[in-house]
Amino acid sequence: MLIDFVAASMSRERVMSGLRERSIGTQVHYIPVHHQPYYRERYGEIVLPGADSYYSRTLSLPLFACMSDSDVSRVVEALSDVLRGK
Repeated sequence: MLIDFVAASMSRERVMSGLRERSIGTQVHYIPVHHQPYYRERYGEIVLPGADSYYSRTLSLPLFACMSDSDVSRVVEALSDVLRGK
């Protein structure tokens, strides 16, 4: 999921915490390769604004094979509530 946290006036950490309070786990899976220690050591600091912009807005929501429509609805409703400050 891509979320404009600045426009939402909320940090990614706050959104993750709000969802965790509702028993919904989240994660940030796609850390840009140029930030990985191996590549930083090998190639040094590289500026890739597109990758950094994407990373700053990304949040992985639950997704699994047995996920029901009601599971999806629960996640969407919880995310909506958190982003609206409820």
